Amino acid sequence: MRIAVTGATGFIGGAIVREASSHGHEVIALCRAAPAAPPAVSPTVSWQRLDEWLARSDRVDVLIHAAALRHRHGISGDEYSRVNVELTRHLLAHSAHLRVARFVLISSISVYGWPARSRLPIDESFPDDPVGPYGRSKAATEELVRTAGVPWTIVQPSITYGPGDTNGMVDKMMRMIARHQFVVPGLGHTRVQLIYIDDLARVTLIAAQTNAALRARFICTYPDPIRVDDLVQRMARLVHGRVAPFGPPTALLRVAARGFEAMDRLGLFSGREPPLTREKLATISVDRAYRIDTMRRLLGTEPCIGYDDGLARTARAMNLS
Repeated sequence: MRIAVTGATGFIGGAIVREASSHGHEVIALCRAAPAAPPAVSPTVSWQRLDEWLARSDRVDVLIHAAALRHRHGISGDEYSRVNVELTRHLLAHSAHLRVARFVLISSISVYGWPARSRLPIDESFPDDPVGPYGRSKAATEELVRTAGVPWTIVQPSITYGPGDTNGMVDKMMRMIARHQFVVPGLGHTRVQLIYIDDLARVTLIAAQTNAALRARFICTYPDPIRVDDLVQRMARLVHGRVAPFGPPTALLRVAARGFEAMDRLGLFSGREPPLTREKLATISVDRAYRIDTMRRLLGTEPCIGYDDGLARTARAMNLS
């Protein structure tokens, strides 16, 4: 197939480019500015600027839209809307004009927000209830895709990690643990559910070619969640760090997060991200669990690189193991 991938220089987009090219597909790697030295992927990959590609009627079989402004502290709702929502609207119009056979959106489980623990695990039948401007922008892009009249598939990955990520949850935690600076909230019994980058890329490419995935959205994550205390101790063994088995109560850390946020508003961090915010704390202190039955049913596959293997690969790539 001829596949265009937006966000090709990014963490997720780059992995999808590598996966597609490794299967012999002709890949148009789209980015805001063509890299001076394009990554050595494959002769079947053509690196192009997104605006130049949009200016041409360059037909593709599949457009995988992975470009997005990631969840980051201090980014306004208007910026998320401009980058995530409006770019998606533009790409959908272009896809309709070119009669693209499949528009694949890389969305996020953030569209579901954080339902009460009694309602877990989450599946695709849950109503959208995003928390914060990033989640709202992802819900808005999904709505655009579902109503645009272009054949579509929506992939909803959980927290994604692996070699090449430089500002994600897992790599940040590993660095802090290696420096003996990480503190577990409370007893660490809340759960998170991750997805390794290579699995996400593989599943996305399968979805792009599977008729059963047309006009469907599915959660893409590991089969099972993991408790935060378990995840942290596995990381500590890999990076030779030390973490106490339990830490300050989450309520106390929430008070500290408010204090850091107030200091940030006063400019005391000189543009740096505060060491703790309520959003950061929620990421590892709000219990979450997801079902992957829809992915299994539609695609006949599921992630196969487990926590231990994925974390070990990540630590090696970061030169921490």
